[in-house]
Amino acid sequence: MKKRTDYKNYFKNVFVPVLVYGAFTGLLVGTIVFFFKWVAEWLSEKSAEIYHAAQANPWIAVAVVAGAAALAVVAWLLQRWAPETKGGGIPRAEGVLRGILTFRWLRTGIAVLVNSWISFFAGLPLGSEGPSVLLGTAIGGGTCKLPLSHDSWNRYIMTGGACAGFAVATGAPVTGILFALEEAHKRFTPMIFLMAMSSVLFGVTASNLWSMLFHHFGLLEHYPAPLFNVVLAGEFAMKDIWIPLLLGVAVALVACGYNLFVFLMGKLYDTKLKKIPQWAKLIVVFVITAVTGLVAFGNFDGTDALFGGGGLIVKLTSAEKFSWGIVFALFLIRFFTIAFATSSGATGGVFIPMLSIGALLGALLGKAFLAWGMNESLYPTVVMLSMSAFMGAATRAPLTALVFMVECTCTWSFSNLFYVGITVFVSYLICELVKVEPLYDVLLERMTEQQNGGKTHRIIELKYVVADGAFAVGKSIRDVLWPANTKVRQIEAGETAHMDDDGEKKIHSGDIVTLITQTYDEEATRRELDDILGKQSSDLNGPVSEN
Repeated sequence: MKKRTDYKNYFKNVFVPVLVYGAFTGLLVGTIVFFFKWVAEWLSEKSAEIYHAAQANPWIAVAVVAGAAALAVVAWLLQRWAPETKGGGIPRAEGVLRGILTFRWLRTGIAVLVNSWISFFAGLPLGSEGPSVLLGTAIGGGTCKLPLSHDSWNRYIMTGGACAGFAVATGAPVTGILFALEEAHKRFTPMIFLMAMSSVLFGVTASNLWSMLFHHFGLLEHYPAPLFNVVLAGEFAMKDIWIPLLLGVAVALVACGYNLFVFLMGKLYDTKLKKIPQWAKLIVVFVITAVTGLVAFGNFDGTDALFGGGGLIVKLTSAEKFSWGIVFALFLIRFFTIAFATSSGATGGVFIPMLSIGALLGALLGKAFLAWGMNESLYPTVVMLSMSAFMGAATRAPLTALVFMVECTCTWSFSNLFYVGITVFVSYLICELVKVEPLYDVLLERMTEQQNGGKTHRIIELKYVVADGAFAVGKSIRDVLWPANTKVRQIEAGETAHMDDDGEKKIHSGDIVTLITQTYDEEATRRELDDILGKQSSDLNGPVSEN
């Protein structure tokens, strides 16, 4: 009888909400992010045309630089209206999903749309994937306001929106699901997995339907189109194992160096350059971008150093496309300009730009490997493998990197996955050993400091009696998204003791839950716990204990 009751409760309190909320959020995100990305790509194409025209005409070049400065001012005005759009979209979304950062969903959604388009039209070396994740989070935040939604579901629904945004922007649905588990929450739980899967499947379905419709009317060239239109024909053999080993070491060193550089740039902006107004920082970044895009000599085209870098990654898979010198120049330019743009607070994502750094490194090493006797058919694979390993090392998300490698290309031989795993493992292991913080954690930490600057936190202990029908009833401790920086210290069984069948502690009505939390807003934390465990008829805590 107990199992039957548990099943009914699970169906009513988990399965149905996940399916309904996830489906509705996914459909909205799939539609809105599709149009956002379509406009972003169109703006980037028009921007490249303007830069190419300006490279041959000094008067147009002057207008481009002036236009970039004007766009920077407009971006600054939008950031004053919605400061939540500053910097990378993924770390901002992760902070919201973990309950660390606050945001206004409607204002953030509108501003991230417009400000991202401004960045893309100006040619900033930032991508649309990060804003798509933040946009999905904002849409999830709007879905939470529907009449039938319960506040305890807010972060789950926003997680689904974020995953759907990532999946639609990259065309990588499985990676989008893994994003919730390995990156956004850094935990594997059935509820997060089910919400992410529901939202991603419906979001990608909606996006594919729009893609099919646009392709039918000639508005899209390819359908369905992978993120990188690359064919990887070469296959590694055991005699080639030295390639992924060397590649893993080189990628780890560059990834650690990049993360440290981003951290130092953030500290520089927040300390030495703190007195410089935000509009001036944005103007400098926008103007530097414009000047870079105007440079053209020989086979070097400055526009290859601009934009997200997806098109550049595809070009790099051809060994004859760029010389050593051009690849090295693009590597240095993008290494520094992406960090400058991100640290300045410009709106845009660092996901694809980060991948372009890994691909440029792979192109450099691939040329060296060719000189050392590597089969030429392996060159494109080395470029993409380096890109994937760089992502796994910089973000400390090796599983996501491994799956993304499979999903983002046209064809992939699964026999190569062993060698991809070697490269990702070696690069990840080295970065872990040297204890360099993951890229998104570095950016999130900076955003958290900016939000909570001048505030003081309190560490308090709270006791709750789990109410009948509370959100947490029947759920395991790890399935509940507790307030940020909250730990469950102890659970005392209520009047009726329970032995959980799977050996994992579940929460039951009448249990007394003792929690310890570090909070900047005790009232908000208590409201969140009331939503999860039920509003208390009396206060069990007495005087608040502080540490």
